[in-house]
Amino acid sequence: MSTGGGSAHAWGRRRFLGALGTGALAPAALAACGTGGEPGRAKAAAKKDRGTVTIGYVDWDEDIAVTELWKQLLESKGYRVEAVRKGAVPELFRGVAEGRLDVFMDAWLPSVHTEQWARYGGSVVDLGPWYEPGDLGLAVPDYVDEVESLVDLREHADLFDGTIVGIEPTAGQTRTVEKSVIPEYGLRGKYRQKAKDTGTMLRALDTAYAAERPVLVAMWRPHWAFSKYDIRYLDDPADAFGDPDKLHTLVSRKFHGRRDNEALEWLRNFRVTPDQLQGLEAAIQEAGGAEHKTATVETWIGDNESLVKQWLPI
Repeated sequence: MSTGGGSAHAWGRRRFLGALGTGALAPAALAACGTGGEPGRAKAAAKKDRGTVTIGYVDWDEDIAVTELWKQLLESKGYRVEAVRKGAVPELFRGVAEGRLDVFMDAWLPSVHTEQWARYGGSVVDLGPWYEPGDLGLAVPDYVDEVESLVDLREHADLFDGTIVGIEPTAGQTRTVEKSVIPEYGLRGKYRQKAKDTGTMLRALDTAYAAERPVLVAMWRPHWAFSKYDIRYLDDPADAFGDPDKLHTLVSRKFHGRRDNEALEWLRNFRVTPDQLQGLEAAIQEAGGAEHKTATVETWIGDNESLVKQWLPI
């Protein structure tokens, strides 16, 4: 597993600045990029009713980004798309398994969501991975030079007030920290994981970073935080976090069995690189966050026509 040190930060910083410097936030027209710039074709696509697609998502930055991306792409092809936010990953697996949701695009397999897969995997259809590698770790700002490895945490508990700032209690990463990282590195009794939600973790990171105070956070990649902040993973010599995952798209059996459903093939074609995904996440964040995702994703589609053509005809 990559440790997310200085080289990862340098790459993230270059990509973040590059996304801004190349006009990633300039206005663009989705209709033009979605139809090769032919208004007649745009109207024809809009008139063709292909039915409704319900995409479930959780408030993780990569999931917000790709859900909005595919909402716009499918709508440009005549699908009606409902993006349904859920508070926890188990709800999304269950929703797809029971057919109440058609698509969930952020299943981390085979490790992070192993419990959900064991329970619901037999009732969903896996369209395969669209991104790799997805890795996890505990991260600190670069100015915290007292620790380089998870091994160092035991003797520096006071530095972080014995606190690991986690994300959602139901997240696979939260489970991994509790069941693998803490016991593996002898942190039981010295650290407690405060797991509320991703937003709380990011606010804690931002506040501590602004004051240059030590903070220890549960982090994952892909994530724009590696571009915005000088942060790094702590080394994990015992490999407590395990090997990186791949991010998969899951669909319901009902959706998979729908007749004349071209969306399935388009979703199967979906692939992005770390550079491409982090660029999209960084653009959304720079525009002001998830509430500004629609215009930002629309612009990103227009700036990446050749990539979009690899997934679906435009």
